[in-house]
Amino acid sequence: MTSFHDILGTNASMSRDDIKKRYKMLSNRSHPDKGGSKALMQMVRQAYEQVMKGNGEREAVRTIVKKDPSGEKYREQLKALEKIHEDLRFAFDENQSRLKKTEAELNHLRNTQSQSSVDDYELTQLRRENLRLKRELKETQLDLAAATRSKSTDVRARDYGSSDRNDTNSPTFTAATGAFQQVKNAGVEHKRKFMVMLLLPALIIAAMLLPAGEHISTILSFFDKPAAEENTRPVIMDVNPIDQAQREAQERESVVMSIPEKPKALPMLKLVRNHSRWHVDYFAENQMPYIAIRSEGGSYVVRSCDGIFKYYLNQNQRSRRLPANLIYERKDRHFAVYKMPYGNGSTLEQWSGSKSLLINDEYFPNAGFDMAYYELINACQVTR
Repeated sequence: MTSFHDILGTNASMSRDDIKKRYKMLSNRSHPDKGGSKALMQMVRQAYEQVMKGNGEREAVRTIVKKDPSGEKYREQLKALEKIHEDLRFAFDENQSRLKKTEAELNHLRNTQSQSSVDDYELTQLRRENLRLKRELKETQLDLAAATRSKSTDVRARDYGSSDRNDTNSPTFTAATGAFQQVKNAGVEHKRKFMVMLLLPALIIAAMLLPAGEHISTILSFFDKPAAEENTRPVIMDVNPIDQAQREAQERESVVMSIPEKPKALPMLKLVRNHSRWHVDYFAENQMPYIAIRSEGGSYVVRSCDGIFKYYLNQNQRSRRLPANLIYERKDRHFAVYKMPYGNGSTLEQWSGSKSLLINDEYFPNAGFDMAYYELINACQVTR
């Protein structure tokens, strides 16, 4: 049994708007100007009317035969409509399968791009850390080389000063001098005792001829040790006092009191409430012009005379992972300033050729960009 729903390709669960769309599509195909016929259009119209009345489940062929005696003709047209319906159903199912396949490929592509962005960001961070470590290593090597040169210079100067002095201050020479002095003293002592032994008989005879007190003092004088000789060896000072005074005076004169320069004030962005158009403004610190656009979240995109677009991230918002093309530059109050050397929002063509741009999940409109950029060029030429 062929019902009115089968003719239109509808069912009882479809809304009236969907049924109306199906009717318009079949009417367009069955129009006489497009290869159809009046009878076919009449059958489609009758089926549409019955479905809209709620009689879509009734048998359509029997109803049509009762109203029009030329049933055979309508049967052929009905078969043609059924074939059209089957073709449309097949095309619909095929398009549905293609749509699901396309959506799956799109989701896979989005996940791949997201992972690629994460990998690019981590690679950029590792490159920055590598450069920082290389700079620190180079500075450490330079400091170590300077310290080594300074130490070697001090050692050479000290060795040179020691060689200019008398070598008698060295421990080896002092030990040799002490041993030689002991040998010399021992020889003198033995010589004295030997002379006493030789002169002892003569002393005894002389003592018999002298008074008793003089005998004793004369004998004891031969056995007394000689008085210690005064060390007349000159003492050589390490540093000439005159040279030391001159050097200290030169060092005092060479000290220059340097006053550190006051750090230059960095340009601060002027805040606005309008977030729908680009505007021209000037930094208060150096009166340099710039153009800026504000997002609904309070972040800004700024371009000044240096020709680089910069992204002022409002840090009062919820933190998120930043794209790899945002390079951190400095901090401005509650903003983190990032350069955009490449990627989305980094060129004039991107801003002038679109209605808005998405940067870090924030939409920035492009209204008034061309006029603001023209004013910026004129202002930059005046300030140079």
